[in-house]
Amino acid sequence: MGESNSRRNFMKIMASAAGAQILPGLGAKAGILDKANADGPKVFLEPFNYDGVRLLDGMQKKQCQATQDFYYGLSDDDILVGFRRRAGLPAPGNEYGGWYGGERDNPPGFKDWWMWGDTFNVFGQWLSGMARMSRATGDTALLNKATRLMNEWAKTIGPGGYFYYSWKPVTQHYIYEKTVQGMVDLCEYGGLKDAAVLLERITDWAIANLDRERKPCAPTVQDWASQGKEWYTLPENLYRAYQITGDVKYKNFADVWRYTSYWEKFRENPNPDIHGLHAYSHCNTLSSAAMAYAVHGDPKYLETIVNAYDYFERTQFYATGGYGPAEKLQAADGSLGESLESQMNTFETPCGSWAGFKLSRYLLMFTGQAKYGDWIERLLYNGIGAALPMSGRGTTFYYSDYRLGGGRKVNYWAAFPCCSGTYIQDVADYHNIIYYKDPTSLYVSMFVPSKVTWNYGDNEVKVEQETGFPESETTTLTVQPSRSETFNIRFRVPRWCNGATAEINNTKQGAAYAPGTWATLRRTWKRGDRVTIRLPMQLTLAPIDKQHPDRVAVMRVLVRDQNPHLTLKKADLASNLVPEAKPLNFRLTNQPNEIFVPFYQMGYQQPYSMYFDVEV
Repeated sequence: MGESNSRRNFMKIMASAAGAQILPGLGAKAGILDKANADGPKVFLEPFNYDGVRLLDGMQKKQCQATQDFYYGLSDDDILVGFRRRAGLPAPGNEYGGWYGGERDNPPGFKDWWMWGDTFNVFGQWLSGMARMSRATGDTALLNKATRLMNEWAKTIGPGGYFYYSWKPVTQHYIYEKTVQGMVDLCEYGGLKDAAVLLERITDWAIANLDRERKPCAPTVQDWASQGKEWYTLPENLYRAYQITGDVKYKNFADVWRYTSYWEKFRENPNPDIHGLHAYSHCNTLSSAAMAYAVHGDPKYLETIVNAYDYFERTQFYATGGYGPAEKLQAADGSLGESLESQMNTFETPCGSWAGFKLSRYLLMFTGQAKYGDWIERLLYNGIGAALPMSGRGTTFYYSDYRLGGGRKVNYWAAFPCCSGTYIQDVADYHNIIYYKDPTSLYVSMFVPSKVTWNYGDNEVKVEQETGFPESETTTLTVQPSRSETFNIRFRVPRWCNGATAEINNTKQGAAYAPGTWATLRRTWKRGDRVTIRLPMQLTLAPIDKQHPDRVAVMRVLVRDQNPHLTLKKADLASNLVPEAKPLNFRLTNQPNEIFVPFYQMGYQQPYSMYFDVEV
């Protein structure tokens, strides 16, 4: 019964997408279709792949600029010191320490192995983020920095291809996978051919030396505690390497690491037993399943990620889109709601946002379904978009805190943890989650101040988006084709939105658009045409799970900006919140001192409450 229900849900989704276009010849430019597979997977939507999209003034651009400045300001010598020292080269600079540390001996009885030795080395992720960010923003100085770092690191690679920071890397699989991603991204987004040469050298070493032990997926098997190998995340970027280079070696090596025992769980049962597994990496591995579909075209991999997304959304998500308290997936038995009573490490925010962005984007591409933009939207404002900025020598926001009775935003206690690697990748990805395209249409998925250039045949179409979303219900698109032409502009109607409308040049277009769909505007577009989209927002209460129906958050996600306990009735939050003068700020009419504000507005150490046990 479980298998048939799971497959039925998958087929229903795919049937509803069947009317969308299949993009021929997408190829290496977008990094999706397998050039060696004539049939290929079905691709419904194509992202802009960090090309042709620019952020305009707003919270996303501000965070993007601060992130560029931070990573550009990191000392090249300090980044490279361990690599050079290990290779016996002159090594000026000072070691950054923390998780970006070098070889040390463990003190007697010291069990925190990740703090002593070359562990979660984020070097490859920094190169990846710099490559993506520079491609998206045109920041040549950042690309030059990434190029220098790559070239200097190349000098430290041993004759056999040994490339790690130290001689005692604790997490060889993890570090190799992140380094592969850095080389692939420098090649694809930075245009650096030498990156492909280095990729081959380190992969030849990995093929010869990486341990092939692959622990199966089970709640009693803690991959995190097994030296953090995370072997099951390797396929995604190895498949991308194959697409970009055409070298079958990468595809064959990716096939070695397919996580069949976990992926198949989502095809066999609508409620798989995955509780206790490391949350971020077991979401991240689903992007490897997505790329297995991209390369092999086997629909079982698409079925895996469709069903996995549905299961995660049904059983793992907080109101913010976060997941994984204490970095563990939860059983669907009320454990998620119970976690709010004790876990301040509620969501591994930059890493978890990165996995969510990628999986959702793959699903948008391979199904065309608008609903997958909803998770990206949550994370954009309440995940990475609500994170504290990077600062100092590796000061990083790691965990979001959703505890009952109050939480605070604080930084991680050690420098440069794994989330310092995904932070820049997340923020660079803002440019790749707003717009999509197919042969006849431009899609607006996120409502972010930005502009996009879409080449519709030989017609260069520029669209500028002005919006204060989510503090405003409206967004305005100004359309500037190089000549008048007929095509579609489609915008995502979030599932939370009832009564969405659109006007073109002040003329209302049809009736309200259905939630969870792409609204289609088709006309012969002329220079200066203006589209005004209205997305009415209503405050709703979101229970944490079905076992705790009265443990709720106020959506869109609002937090109470004081910490002491407060007894609330459900009716208070449902009907007594009234807007203040400041956008998206609300006050309780019957308790006027109680103010509710967006989670992303809360700063360092400010107390807040997100979830409440309410009385009926």
